Amino acid sequence: MDRFIGLKLDGRYEITDLIGVGGMANVYRGRDIMENRVVAVKILKNEYSENEEFVRRFRNESKAIAVLSHPNIVKIYDVGYENSMQYIVMEYIDGITLKEYIEQQGMLKWRDCVHFTIQILRALQLAHDRGIVHRDIKPQNVMLLSDGSIKVMDFGIARFSREVESTSNEKTMGSVHYVSPEQAAGTRTDERSDIYSVGVMMYEMLTGRKPFNGDTPVAVALKHMHEAPVPPSQIVSSIYPGLEDIIMHAMEKDPAKRYQSASGMIRDIEAFKQDQSIMFGYSDSRSDSRQEGQGEGAKERFAAKMSAIKPHVKPRREKPQRRPAEQLPEPEEQIPEDYDDDDEVEVRHNYALPILAAATCTVIIVATLFVANVILGAFKTTASSVNDYPVPQLIGKNFYDARAQYTEIQLVATEEYNNEYPAGIIVDQEKAAGRIVKIGDTLKVTVSKGTRVVKIPDLKNYHQSSAARALEDLGLNYVFVETASDDISADNVVMTDPASGTEVEEGTTVRILVSLGPTTEDTLVPYVVGKDVVTAQYEIEDAHLKSKVQYVASSEERDMVISQNIEGGSNVPRDTVITISVSDGSGEDMDYIEDPNVPDNIYPGPNPWDDWGYNNDLGGNSQNSDINVEPGAKNVTIDIEIPSFATGTYFIFLCKEGEDESIIPPFTIDATEYAGKSYPVTISGTGTETIEGVARYGMRVKFATYTVNFDEGSYVVEEYNSSVFRALDTFIDF
Repeated sequence: MDRFIGLKLDGRYEITDLIGVGGMANVYRGRDIMENRVVAVKILKNEYSENEEFVRRFRNESKAIAVLSHPNIVKIYDVGYENSMQYIVMEYIDGITLKEYIEQQGMLKWRDCVHFTIQILRALQLAHDRGIVHRDIKPQNVMLLSDGSIKVMDFGIARFSREVESTSNEKTMGSVHYVSPEQAAGTRTDERSDIYSVGVMMYEMLTGRKPFNGDTPVAVALKHMHEAPVPPSQIVSSIYPGLEDIIMHAMEKDPAKRYQSASGMIRDIEAFKQDQSIMFGYSDSRSDSRQEGQGEGAKERFAAKMSAIKPHVKPRREKPQRRPAEQLPEPEEQIPEDYDDDDEVEVRHNYALPILAAATCTVIIVATLFVANVILGAFKTTASSVNDYPVPQLIGKNFYDARAQYTEIQLVATEEYNNEYPAGIIVDQEKAAGRIVKIGDTLKVTVSKGTRVVKIPDLKNYHQSSAARALEDLGLNYVFVETASDDISADNVVMTDPASGTEVEEGTTVRILVSLGPTTEDTLVPYVVGKDVVTAQYEIEDAHLKSKVQYVASSEERDMVISQNIEGGSNVPRDTVITISVSDGSGEDMDYIEDPNVPDNIYPGPNPWDDWGYNNDLGGNSQNSDINVEPGAKNVTIDIEIPSFATGTYFIFLCKEGEDESIIPPFTIDATEYAGKSYPVTISGTGTETIEGVARYGMRVKFATYTVNFDEGSYVVEEYNSSVFRALDTFIDF
């Protein structure tokens, strides 16, 4: 039995079974006890744990993935070292490798091929933007999920492109069947090396075979370096020319001739998806293949035709020629048998050819001079006549101001969106500043339309990968934020921030709140005393609790809640039954049960909050600033800022940093009264403390951090996140 099965790493990750064996590490399925989720744990093999090179590569993978957050890249949760073991805790993918899928299908349909390829390229585009080159792209490192989405994994030999490359044993790392020529040769690799590997994968998906095979890895590597692949259309004739253009362009031997970025390759694939008849003209591979297909057979057929002609030709009569005796005779010219000697005219001096040659030379010279004049004119920077005019520097100027200022030339504008320049500003000009044009000439300029504004779509209940793709298509960035939801299935979108329908600038980062599914955590009991029974029931059920109503004799207004069996602000399991006593309006008072949430003007007897310095009135909490909780403690009043957009009633905790227990009893703030204002709260203590402001409504979220100096009676707001209140308002709406 594997010695790691049953092991619990860091007291948190329990190893359950082995699911994969790799060259340098094994992958296990495990369970994250704290998060209650299935994870994949990659453990470096024992024989490599003492090898600095392998440890470096293993850590490189965690470093590479840790800076990447993308729906098409496997997530990394944790990296650890325990008892000489190096391990990475990753997202568990329930699927098969793309390699297994290709082997099952034999050949993929072109739609499946481009669907998978675009997702791989999107993952690589993010990695390349972060300066990371994967360097081992192959079907074995791509996971296929049941919904058709792709996850790129195994950044084990990934390299930050800004790092200096080693020239030793890393020269040909990567799988030899998918390795780029420069990687096989041991020269510098960059983003274009990954592009080559993607081209090889597309080749294999569409043809069912790799472009190069050999008896040894060295033989395969040499073919990558020196041989041209057989065009895919010679293997599968139904492959579209445009798709073949994309594959062959990605697999160019010279990196400078390939796609220079993943985004460029995506653009061509998207264009092909729209029009399968498109051809990009990157290479003549198809026409070359047709010529090669003729081969020696074409030569043989040509020779046979010439042999058939020979019996029907005869040597032409020699003409008298003056030549040195030692000069070899010229080959005899063969003419058709039906040639008539009488048609032959006397040989005379022909002056047409020299005249024609002279005319041709004249035309060439004139054309050359004309082209030279045009080229020199384009770069002319010195005025030679009164009609010459030097082009001014227009970039950065307002188009209408420039047109009014430079009347000697006619400015013609085309518009495009631009994130760097505001609307109306010239961002490019046809000719550089200082070039000479004629007065009255037309000069084309490009004018900014400003940053493109897009409307955030309604993505609620979309799968997170589909939502991410929709935002990418609009030119928006995104980050995922996981949250519990009883109404939305796991991995589906709960909401976006900004909300759907909001118009934002292109490039804006949108927060996508993704459901973790129903939560099992406790919830807070709302304080409903003093409210009407309908409102009270609504608030209790909205807190994922159940309500039980009992009417009692009371002189209070009919249908008003006069007590509750569990005090407001208490933590209880979801679906707990909260019994509320409601006045029947009969005018007879019952013996009340003391409830610390009930104000003094409702319940008789001493105020149970006096020990805390509180007077808990309806509509909020107020405090006595001159009462200290402990001897020697001093009071500091903190102003809690409530955003103007807030609409809910919030349960607030004030806790010391790293602690869960509130330093004062939890209280409520009603946004209808305090939205856009500050809510004062007095706390007591000594010295300097870091206090966290936490709001809770079905979940607990920190909204502020305060550094409080009790000795000086002052505080500083270190962090403040108003979006917490927006998120809580949204959950309240549910």
